[in-house]
Amino acid sequence: MKISTTRKEASFYIARVGSKAGMPMWKNYTANNAFSVDSDNPERDYQVALHLYRSGQLRAYTVGTCQPSIRKRDIIRLIDNHIVSNNVLKKMAEIDKLIRLKEDELAKLKELQMAITRYK
Repeated sequence: MKISTTRKEASFYIARVGSKAGMPMWKNYTANNAFSVDSDNPERDYQVALHLYRSGQLRAYTVGTCQPSIRKRDIIRLIDNHIVSNNVLKKMAEIDKLIRLKEDELAKLKELQMAITRYK
């Protein structure tokens, strides 16, 4: 796994600055606010990063008061030293997929609601 700040295309991204510092994401929402992660096993590494983020372990490594940020070296160290069983990662991946499906369904329902309210 390689983490950088310069690549635009990557396996996944980790938010570098802001209230979601340390949060992994499949799509980069801005050009300069995320680390690019290249991985041989992106699903597993993404789930490890997500586990670190959701468990709150990354909060101890955020710096700054006005705009929190996280350092690349801290993320690398945490991911390299983090041990999670494969069963836990598989369950987290299944739950993450369900969440994404439900979010897509919710977005479609919101679009439908907006379309209905426009034609009243």
